[in-house]
Amino acid sequence: MNEARQRVPCFLSLGSNMGNREAHMAHAYYLIDRNPKIHIIKKGKILDNPPLLVEEQPPFLNQIIQTETELGPYELLDTLKQYESQIGRIKRIRFGPREIDLDILTYGDLRLDSDRLTIPHPGLRDREYLRILLAEFDTTPEDLLKQATRRKL
Repeated sequence: MNEARQRVPCFLSLGSNMGNREAHMAHAYYLIDRNPKIHIIKKGKILDNPPLLVEEQPPFLNQIIQTETELGPYELLDTLKQYESQIGRIKRIRFGPREIDLDILTYGDLRLDSDRLTIPHPGLRDREYLRILLAEFDTTPEDLLKQATRRKL
């Protein structure tokens, strides 16, 4: 008999800068919303902003959604990667253009650093657009980083 897993609060980040950005973002939201193990609490605004790290690419649309999930962190990662593939993400250069990018910013109070996954997301510290988008949820990157204290799954 499978036990139901406790819901864990998570912030997810959505981004797109290739093709029909709005449609890719809407498709990602739809896929996340229809997953019975991911519960959307609040959908943030969409921000249009310039690329970071690799500047020779189109501007991004970015958004944060506040969720609760019954998936473990690696299950959530695999699910988001599957959604990226379904939407048509093509692997190019690191930090380069992408149809869709789905990232786990936080996973409850978990602090994790593995070959596959780093939580909190390493960009949380220095990406200004995340600070802007998180303000809508009455939190800051610093608040989220302070909350990430648990080091074991």
